[in-house]
Amino acid sequence: MTGDTQNLLKRAKGSGLQKGFTLLEVLMAMAIFAIGILAIATMQISSTNGNATARKVSEASEYGQGQIESLMSGPFANVVNGTTQTNGYTITWTVTPIANPAGLSVQVVVQDPRGVTRSALTFSRYPNI
Repeated sequence: MTGDTQNLLKRAKGSGLQKGFTLLEVLMAMAIFAIGILAIATMQISSTNGNATARKVSEASEYGQGQIESLMSGPFANVVNGTTQTNGYTITWTVTPIANPAGLSVQVVVQDPRGVTRSALTFSRYPNI
């Protein structure tokens, strides 16, 4: 190597002209990246669980509304306490007489296959209406 080349290399090392990252910088960047990825994975799991719960509530509300429509469309005298099963959901309705004007208050409760109440709806039914 010539003297000029050696002098140039010495000046490059000492003057900050080196390019690249140190091992410590790379490890720190990887650690920060890993923490970010873990946070995103946790949010994804929470989102999936939230969507599953929302689906169960929507299904339960749909089944409850269907039962209410069935009770409303039939004869007034046929509105009595009952329970039925639909796609694993348990639909229970409780009839309570109300006065002034005479009628019925009906509460419809829908539980999912694990027994968790997902929907509770109440309506009133009057004769001749």
